[in-house]
Amino acid sequence: MSDLELEIIDKNITKLIREVLPEGQLISFLNNGSKRIRTRLALNYIKALDKLPDNNIYDILTVGELIHNASLLHDDVIDDAELRRGNTTIGKLFSQNISILCGDYLVSEAVETLLQINNIDISRKFNNCVKNMAIAEIKQYFSRNSIPKKEDYLEICKGKTAGLFETILWSCAKYFDLNCEEAANFGTIFGIAFQIKNDFDKISVVEDKKNNIHTAADILGIENAKILLDNYKEELENTLYSFPDNKYKTSLKELVNKL
Repeated sequence: MSDLELEIIDKNITKLIREVLPEGQLISFLNNGSKRIRTRLALNYIKALDKLPDNNIYDILTVGELIHNASLLHDDVIDDAELRRGNTTIGKLFSQNISILCGDYLVSEAVETLLQINNIDISRKFNNCVKNMAIAEIKQYFSRNSIPKKEDYLEICKGKTAGLFETILWSCAKYFDLNCEEAANFGTIFGIAFQIKNDFDKISVVEDKKNNIHTAADILGIENAKILLDNYKEELENTLYSFPDNKYKTSLKELVNKL
């Protein structure tokens, strides 16, 4: 996957989003510091299966990035976060209300882009994803007073984080008439592993403790949480055995190994 493909997503976002904040802060938030991990995963997945992205695929990926960033703007308000990607959050720069409104604006542009793709199944999939993300956030909020069961924690991971990975891969598979179930399963497992890995991040640990958010390490213990993460990584690697041998399969393995 080339940097040019990531630049297409950046340009799509810049083209779609009106700068509504002073000093270009919204576009800066969207395009600076983002690793575009969801886009990288999806592009390598479809190209490993000999499919080449076109404008509709880039639009699907753009929708995924907009929804992801909208969720971050909302999360930062819920968590009263000071920093995002090493920079002061929109909520702290301006106000929490502005952060919420910017998130809502990104979702509305994502919906508009989905309408242009004109695929009811993909639109419905993204709609259900956003709904489940909100439900998971609510569940997480009300689980702050007690350590949840492992099953409840994983359910929150699926809704809050893994669901968007799943939706993006499923939508790309649907567009190319690939196996949607396999794509969705890969996205779900990767997303859960991604969340567990993120829970070990030093900044995340501080924020989670401040907001009384319980992670896999709290529920299972650090060693068992790492074993769980390794099990998910092994499952992903086993899935890739059936893929054609090419450089995109190798890139997928590298993304998995970084978890």
